[in-house]
Amino acid sequence: MSQLIGKILEFADEYEMLPGGGVTLVCVSGGADSMCLLEAMRHISYERDFGIAVAHYNHELRGDESDRDETFVMLICEHHGIPFYSGRGDVSVYAKKRGLSIEEAARDMRYEFFFDTADKIGAMKIATAHTMNDNAETMIINLARGAGANGMSGIPPVRDIVIRPLLKTTRKEVRRFIDERDIPFVEDSTNTLEIHTRNKVRHSIIPLIETLNPRFCEAASTASQLFRADEEFISDIAALFITDCCMGLTTNAADLAVLPFSVSSRVIRKLYIMGTQGDNSGVFPAENKMPASLSFNHVLDVLALCSSENPSAGISLPGMTVYREYERIIFDSEPKPDDDEFAPIYPTVGKSFIILSLGLKISCKFVVYDDKIKLPTVNTTFTSFLFKSVDICGKIAVRPRREGDFIRLGSSSRTKTLKKLFIEKKIPARKRALVPIICDDNGVLGVYGLGVGDRAVPEPGDSAIQIDFEEI
Repeated sequence: MSQLIGKILEFADEYEMLPGGGVTLVCVSGGADSMCLLEAMRHISYERDFGIAVAHYNHELRGDESDRDETFVMLICEHHGIPFYSGRGDVSVYAKKRGLSIEEAARDMRYEFFFDTADKIGAMKIATAHTMNDNAETMIINLARGAGANGMSGIPPVRDIVIRPLLKTTRKEVRRFIDERDIPFVEDSTNTLEIHTRNKVRHSIIPLIETLNPRFCEAASTASQLFRADEEFISDIAALFITDCCMGLTTNAADLAVLPFSVSSRVIRKLYIMGTQGDNSGVFPAENKMPASLSFNHVLDVLALCSSENPSAGISLPGMTVYREYERIIFDSEPKPDDDEFAPIYPTVGKSFIILSLGLKISCKFVVYDDKIKLPTVNTTFTSFLFKSVDICGKIAVRPRREGDFIRLGSSSRTKTLKKLFIEKKIPARKRALVPIICDDNGVLGVYGLGVGDRAVPEPGDSAIQIDFEEI
């Protein structure tokens, strides 16, 4: 066994990368790093008794050269008797359609193919050829973007089923291994062009840093381990807060505000990911399911919402709206506009009506009021209402609140606007247009769930109209 393969095995065992059987899908571009990985995984698979297959993605960015790479990897696999799976797609079109850079689009399409292929063939692991140098480059790129501990953790050795067996291996070690074994590989002509961010870092920035520390990539690897340990510890605390103090995507504003920023920022990011990914586990998503970016300023905006004096404030995040509803902070990935209203309906005796958007069924009937029929009081849920027929002016309607609406509650001699009533009852501003208001031509008669006015109160023996609300 070569020294490099032994090093790879030691690192793989440290992070429990290798499967105890089954198949590992090895991602091979045809370049030196991936061909080194393929050769190492071929030998390791014999020793550890698992199978390998190869996945190659053609990004269609370099014309004939891209096709050459695909053919090269296919022929290598045929030579060694390794199952080969290829995919391709127009990265330029994908990037333009989704507003991504070419690098981001290529990565998304590549990983989607890798995961789909792994699922198709039942692969237990997906191995990529990221090296120690790739990790250092990633850290510099993330630092330039203002990353915190998570970004400065670099490339994780393991995430979901993705493994990086070469992450403790330098690019020099890879080339030495390639040369010693005379392993063929192909060169990507764009790797020498400083048109992409990573190439600029690789060819200009890292060589300059290495004049200060020739072993910079190793130093960066050590730093990434330290950042990762801190990130995992604080992230676990944030996850515990979510488990103990959050109801789904809702948390208490004061509880979130008093957390140390290192914890509260991670709580916010986790709740954001849970909402945008439809995953309430609090676990970060797999490689091919990364969410939209949540910036430092976005996090500060959510924290500002927690201490806002406006009990009904809200802010927009990519793919999500976060609301303040009095004491609560709600992460809503499917927000409704504040002015979203339901269409008014006009109850007719003997008929039922459904307001589908509210999940309510409304029925109407004539009754003669007696002591067996209880009027709503402040201690009821106000889902059933009685109004004296002769005191009704015009038609009864059930509609959303309008500006200037007011009511004098039956239990009080005070007249108040519905806006004030909603504030007293802590009805969030964005939900006030969805509270059914019962009215006639002279104004408000009652408010679903909140109260009944004193203008059409029946007495025993009076003919009355009964309106009932039922959840559906």
